[in-house]
Amino acid sequence: MGDRLRSLAALHIGLFAVVAAWVGYWQVVRGPDVAHHPENPRLLLAEDRVQRGRILDRRLEILAHSVRRGGRTVRVYPKKEVFAHPVGYRSLLLGKAGLEASADAELVGMAEAESWPALRPRAGRPRRGLDVVTTLDARLQREAWLALGPRAGAVVVVELSGGVLASASRPGFDPNHLEERWAELRWSPSSPLVDRALSGLYPPGRPFGIVVLSAALSRGLVNLHSPVDCGGAGSQRIRLVRDILTGDCDRALVQLGVALGGRVLREVAEAVGLGQLPATDVPAAAGALPELDGRDRDVLARVASGDGGMLVSPLHMAAVAATVARGGERVSPYFVQAVRGELGIVDRAPVRPATRILAPEVAQAVVEAMKVSGKGGMPAVTGVVRAGRRSVGWFVGIGSAQQPRLAVAVLVEGAREEVAAAVAQKVVEAALRVIR
Repeated sequence: MGDRLRSLAALHIGLFAVVAAWVGYWQVVRGPDVAHHPENPRLLLAEDRVQRGRILDRRLEILAHSVRRGGRTVRVYPKKEVFAHPVGYRSLLLGKAGLEASADAELVGMAEAESWPALRPRAGRPRRGLDVVTTLDARLQREAWLALGPRAGAVVVVELSGGVLASASRPGFDPNHLEERWAELRWSPSSPLVDRALSGLYPPGRPFGIVVLSAALSRGLVNLHSPVDCGGAGSQRIRLVRDILTGDCDRALVQLGVALGGRVLREVAEAVGLGQLPATDVPAAAGALPELDGRDRDVLARVASGDGGMLVSPLHMAAVAATVARGGERVSPYFVQAVRGELGIVDRAPVRPATRILAPEVAQAVVEAMKVSGKGGMPAVTGVVRAGRRSVGWFVGIGSAQQPRLAVAVLVEGAREEVAAAVAQKVVEAALRVIR
């Protein structure tokens, strides 16, 4: 009898210890994460007592603001589907996404650090969050949206400082009517909720040649005037490395990647940010970069061609182009440039230190090769690649040829590279007017 009681007591003590550990884990370890999770409805209800800050474009045009309707706070998005993906949404039922999620602390005033003179006039008034000023340009975003037309795809435009001027993804959705259309949007075969600019992942195809050529020039394997065998027949078979990013020299580009070897190719790809989460202030996908040990030449050849399991987003490729345009200093895209209180700027985005990953002469040589392959006088690489059961057309370029000021990546699903190039031409012309 005594043994049974002791066993039962030990069982109860053990179960109590398990429950205590479980409760402690969720309250102490995971508690802060759960409390501040963007889909926590208690947090959203508590925020109803706060006047949420606005989201603004670089010229202080309103992209999101709050109004009171029926006794509750409702978020309003005046640009509708044009800014749906980068700005995101805030919903009591669905949580938060985009900048509404990543800049949540600032928007509800939890990251506020204003002085007493700024706080004193607000004593006794409802708490007000801070306004978030983005790097996005409303005019350019609309141009990018219109340039894509009805086609599924994405456009990303990045200044060489890293500021994202436009991040457009189609198809989109109107965040003002998200709750009533959620089921339709979620199960739509066109996937309008997916941000193709930041989270859409595709094989890069020929534009990955920017990385292959950068690696080959950095290792001294070739220079722009080295001869290469582009295949085919006649006088166009033997060309120069400066021609290797054109559509006529895919064979030579693959051979160059194989000659580099898997370790070197992967090192340079990682250095420019491929296969990694972009160091940006809006949620984005990491993509995929296959392991390359150099033993399987077929796998290496497929990766060198921009396929073979490699996946990138348009944001990745815009950052790659911006890096060579900036002379080999790695560019990390960002969306938030400042936070504003009632009396003006409270905080500015920190200046990101430049990290050199390519020698200036190597970056300049890559830009020269991009000029040869470019469209409409713009340094660029284009290509079409299979992504699952559909083809996608790519354009990755620099604006402009004379004075690089920005980089652009355009992806169009179910289209050839000429379509992506036409979209990019319109967008870059508009972008150069915007930042003039």
